[in-house]
Amino acid sequence: MINSNLYKNTFKTSFEVVPPKYEINNIFLKKLVRHSNKFDLLDLTCCPMANLRITPISLAHSLISQGISPKKIIINFSTRDRNTLALQSEILGALAMKIDKILVVKGDRIIKGNSKKSKEVFEINTGKLIKILSDLRQGYDYSKNRTNTSLNYEIFSTLNLNKSYKELIRIINQRLKQGSNFFITQPIFSEKDFELMSKLSLKTDYKILCGILPITNIKVLHNVLKKLGGIDVESEHLKKIQKMDENDIFNHSKEYLKNLIKVYKEHLDGIHIMTSGDISKALKLIENL
Repeated sequence: MINSNLYKNTFKTSFEVVPPKYEINNIFLKKLVRHSNKFDLLDLTCCPMANLRITPISLAHSLISQGISPKKIIINFSTRDRNTLALQSEILGALAMKIDKILVVKGDRIIKGNSKKSKEVFEINTGKLIKILSDLRQGYDYSKNRTNTSLNYEIFSTLNLNKSYKELIRIINQRLKQGSNFFITQPIFSEKDFELMSKLSLKTDYKILCGILPITNIKVLHNVLKKLGGIDVESEHLKKIQKMDENDIFNHSKEYLKNLIKVYKEHLDGIHIMTSGDISKALKLIENL
C-alpha cells in the first residue's frame, strides 16, 4: 500500500466534485481551486445519476494543471459504462497522471438519468473491478498478462449502510480480501447511522468516510427517497423535512447533520460531503468543525 496520510488517525474531509455538463470553464475551476485546501480529498464523480457529464479524468487534468496535487484526487470508475478493456485503459491513464486513489462504483441505472438512449455495460460487477485493480497493482492485467510496471495506488469502494452491523462487517472483510481498504458510504441521516459508523470505525485495518448529503430542496429530497439506494429512508430527519417549507430545508438539514458530525467526530475516520458539486454549501458544513 502507498505511504498515505489516509492511514493517520486524523479526521478526513472529502468533497464530491461533480464535473460540469458540457465544458470546464475558468469560473468553475478557479472556485474549486481557491477552496480546495479546505478539504483533504477531492472525489471526481463519473456521470452521477446517469446524467451526461465531462469525464472526471479530463477534469483531473485541468485541476492538476492549476496546481492541485494529484495525490488529493480520487477518480471514480463505474462498471455501468465500460467493458474491461476500456476500464483498464482509463485506469492506467489516471495512474499515469500520478493519481493514486481509485473509487469503484456500480453507477446509477440509465433509466434514472437523461441519457436513456445509452446502453448499460455491466460486463463485471464492482467486486470484480476491485479484483482487477488489485491484480493490476500486483503486475497483472485482466487477461493475466504481465504489465512489467510498478503501480501503487489505493482502492476505494462504496458501502450501503441499510444493513446490520454483522452484514456490513462481512461485506467489508470480503472487500478487504479483494483489495479495497477504503470505503465511502451512501448518505447517512440519523443518529442510529452515526452510531453504526462509530462502531465500524473502531476497526484499524480499513478507513471509512461517512457520506454527508444535506437536503437542499424538494427535488433533492425526492431523489434521495426515490432514486438513491442503500440508505435509511425511514429517518426522522427525512420525514420532518417533507413537511417543511422549501426555503427552510437546507438550513435545517445542514445544522442537523453538522451537529451530529460534531458529536461523533472523534469516533469517525472522516466525512464525504455530497452537495451536488456546490462547494459553497460544502464549506458551510465543515465550518468550525
